[in-house]
This record gives sequence, C-alpha cells and structure tokens, in this order.
Amino acid sequence: MHKFNLIENALDSLEHAIGHLTLDKRANAGNFKRVIIDLSHTAELLFKERLRKIHPAFVLSDIDKYPSTTAFTVSAANALRRLQKIGGVEFKGSDQSALKTIREKRNEIEHYEFEISEDEARVVIGNVLVFIFRFSCDELGLDWADRRLNDPEWAKLNEYAEFYEAQRSHILETLFDSGIPTVDCPMCHNDTFDLESEMCLLCGHRENVLQCVKCKAHYLYSVVGYEDADLCSKCEWKDGYAAANFEKY
Repeated sequence: MHKFNLIENALDSLEHAIGHLTLDKRANAGNFKRVIIDLSHTAELLFKERLRKIHPAFVLSDIDKYPSTTAFTVSAANALRRLQKIGGVEFKGSDQSALKTIREKRNEIEHYEFEISEDEARVVIGNVLVFIFRFSCDELGLDWADRRLNDPEWAKLNEYAEFYEAQRSHILETLFDSGIPTVDCPMCHNDTFDLESEMCLLCGHRENVLQCVKCKAHYLYSVVGYEDADLCSKCEWKDGYAAANFEKY
C-alpha cells in the first residue's frame, strides 16, 4: 500500500506537471491541460496543509465532522478564506490573480470546452508557479524554491516562472511610462489590457472595448453581467441598486 501525506501528494502533482513540460517537447493543448490541472491540485493541497498546521479540523468542509477520515475536505476557495480569516495569512493582489486564473482554467478543463494558446498557457502556468514557490517557502518552510533553481530536472519550470515574472514586470513598467490607458485583463487578471489596441499585452487576450452610455467610461464586454444594457460594471451596479430600491441616480 502506498500513502501520500498532503505535502507528498502536492509534490507528486508538481513533479507530474514537470514531466509534461520536460518529457514531451510538443506545445499542445493536451499538455497544457494536464499541467494546469496538476498545478491547481498542487496549490489546493498546499492550502490544506497550511490549514492542517493551524488545526486538522479546518481541512474539513464541515469542521464538526472532525476527526472523520471520510468527510469532504474544504474547497480551494474556502481554504483560502479560512487561511485569511483564521490563520492570518496574507495574500497579495498577485497571489489572488494567480489563484483566480488557475481556478477558472481548471474549471473550463473539467466542466466545459477548453481552448488555450501557447502564449496564454505560458502566462497561466508561470503565474501559478510563482505563487506555489513563494507559498511553499514562506508558509510551509519547504525547499521547493531552492530546488527550482538548483535541480536540473526542474529547469523547465524555471523557464515558465521566469518568463512570466520578466514579462509582467517589463510590460507593467512599459505601460506605466507610456501612459497608455489600461484595465484589468479578464483572462490573466493583470492591469495590462490595452484599451487602444484592444488586447492584453501580457497574455494576448483580445476583445472589443465598449463605452458606457451613462458615464462614457470604457469597459470590456466580458466583465459585465447584462448583455444588452450598454453599461459598465459600475453603472450596472448603480442601475441594479436603484431598481431594487425604486430610486434614480
């Protein structure tokens, strides 16, 4: 019988991702799909291990069922909330973006149609790797960050993580100096969507930029809730609030 604890299970998924990045040189959707699933699993298990260190009951969705070994464990999203509220663990904006992106891509893979370009995959993979290495070191005292730098078998991961870090820093600096108007990209969740070119300069996501009929602000269609309202998300909220309270604004 083989048994993995949470860290061993997370490491196995991470090494499985490394295998898909290093053993098969072909860049295709199948490889990217498996890597994204493995890295999402890795991050989720690290959350649970950090919760276990606070108290093993927090790993369960219903803590009253502790110490059951068959009760459902907490979801990744709820684990993150517990770490913040109960464990006092701080997640930076870049952490939140990494986790949101990998969660959305995993949901596409597991529950719907899946499509991804090589450029987008490199950003998504690099994004979550940056988080995994930081969290594993800072919150769990693991040596994965050092291994990323020193183990030849992990060299491909360095390429993805460093690509993302270098590209993101360069693009944000360039945008800051240029004064080009940007909004958060709905795909990679960075402030790198160029309103003029209608494209994210980090992950390459493209969509039309619209103008709100009320406040005249520019917005992206994918971030609003109503298909035909012609309102930005802020005006949508105001409109919905006014309608619910029989008010005008």
